[in-house]
Amino acid sequence: MSYSQILVHVDETPAATLRARTAADLASRFKAHLTGVFLTSEYIRQYMAAESLSALPRDVVDEVLSGHQKAVDEAGEAARMAFEAAAGDAGVASDWLTLSGDYHAPIMAAARRADLTVMPRVAKACLSEHEISAAHLAMASGGPVLITPQDDYAPPVGRRVLVAWNGGREAGRALRDAWPILETAEEVTVLVVSPKGEGGPDGMLQRLLERHGVSANLIVDPSQDESAGDVLERQAAELGADMVVMGLYGRPRLQELILGGVSRQMTASLPVPILVSH
Repeated sequence: MSYSQILVHVDETPAATLRARTAADLASRFKAHLTGVFLTSEYIRQYMAAESLSALPRDVVDEVLSGHQKAVDEAGEAARMAFEAAAGDAGVASDWLTLSGDYHAPIMAAARRADLTVMPRVAKACLSEHEISAAHLAMASGGPVLITPQDDYAPPVGRRVLVAWNGGREAGRALRDAWPILETAEEVTVLVVSPKGEGGPDGMLQRLLERHGVSANLIVDPSQDESAGDVLERQAAELGADMVVMGLYGRPRLQELILGGVSRQMTASLPVPILVSH
C-alpha cells in the first residue's frame, strides 16, 4: 500500500506555504502526484445581499465586483506560486485546482479521489467566512486527512510517529490508512491510555505491525489524573513525535461536544500534525 495521489488545501497565507511544503515532501517520499486546491467564493452571496447591490449605481456595482475578483485572483496566484515552488523543490508531479468553497461538495469530491488530504483544522474560501473543518472532511470523505498546525512544525513529518490505540473501529481504520507513513517512519510508538493499566497492545497487533516491517514501541500509560487527550499530548511531547495517528470520533460527535473527548481536544490544540481517519 502507498499513497499515489495527495491533495493539499493552499491559500495565500504563510501557514499554507508550510503546509504545501509538508504535502510535497510526503509526495516525494511516496512518489505520489500532488494536487493543490484553492477555494473561491461568490462575493454577492457571501458579503452583500443582491438587494443592497441593486440600490447602487451600475458603475459602482461593477467596480465593487471587479475589485473583489481582482483580490481573489491575486490571492489565488500567490497560493499557486507557493504551491508550485514547493512541488518543484520536492521534484514531484503536480497540478492545480480552483474549486468553489461555498459548498462542501467540491472539496469533498476531490478528497474522495485522493489517497490522502492535507489541510488546516479549518479551511476557508478566499475572502469569505464560509469554512469547512478537517474533521468534517475526514468524516465524510472516507479517507485519511492530515491536519496541520498553523506553525511550530516543519517538514519532514511522519518520521517519529505516535499511534493512539484503543482497539476500536476508528483506531483500526486510522492504523490501516497510515501504513505508508508507519512503514517508512524512523520510530513508531503505539500508546494505550489505561488508568487501570489494562487493555494494552496485544500480540496480534504487534505481529501485524511486524508483518508490515514496523518495529514499534508498545506502551500503556496508566495515568489517572489526566484526560486521555492530555496524556496523548504529553506523550507526544515527551517522545518528540512529529505526527500523531488517531481514529476520529469513536463515539457520537454530540457526546464529544457535551462531554469532551480526545478527537475534539486534539483537533483543537494540534500540538503536531495529526493524521485522522473515521
